[in-house]
Amino acid sequence: MEENKKKKIWPIFLIAGIVVVIAAILLIMVLVIAGALIVPQIIKKYTVSSSYSYSNTVANMNTTNKPATVVASAGSPQDYTFVNNVLTKDETQVEAWINNFYPGSSIQKTSYSGNTDAWWVVTSSNPMPPVSISGIVINYDQVEFHLRDGYAEEISFVNHAGDTALFNSLYKNFEAIYGTQQVYVGEKDILTTLMDPSQEYLSYSWFESDFDGYYSMFLTKTQHNNQTQVDVSIYKY
Repeated sequence: MEENKKKKIWPIFLIAGIVVVIAAILLIMVLVIAGALIVPQIIKKYTVSSSYSYSNTVANMNTTNKPATVVASAGSPQDYTFVNNVLTKDETQVEAWINNFYPGSSIQKTSYSGNTDAWWVVTSSNPMPPVSISGIVINYDQVEFHLRDGYAEEISFVNHAGDTALFNSLYKNFEAIYGTQQVYVGEKDILTTLMDPSQEYLSYSWFESDFDGYYSMFLTKTQHNNQTQVDVSIYKY
């Protein structure tokens, strides 16, 4: 009797086992097909999101809010909107702009990040004309450019004779027009603290909505080996 029961039960287990195996095979097939369909889409999406380039940004840039270029009268400081003809422009246009506004100047070009980024430093034996930002006059002795993908993303007006008093004065003037900002304080590692305790990096940032609706502006003070400089930079992201 017991033997007959066993004979009746084992086919049930066999069928159940076959069903489980088939279900497992089907599940594997579904996962493989889903992977074949989904994974390439994920890879494609990641590739697109990670292939950002400033050149594409420039090509698709919305210039609706770009401020009009103000032409300064003879002997007056250049209005900051003269950067309209250099920011987001290619290297050839940047160099032509430099030669136009700073004739006789020299340009030191340094490439990095696999030649996709570059830093240009413009110096001149002649005084560089002041720049006015909403009536606030910026005096400087050097112009620097950050170029990304061959296009100018940032221009900095650098004052190597700048000090804390100038930095604070410029901030107060900008604050009165563009609003209060929190200062960013750069961190120092242990080695820097030991080797150059005077080193300092302070920066205020006014982004598009705070500044002029199109550009962003940064006011920075850096100190290295007791030498202080104050930079006013205009960016276009």
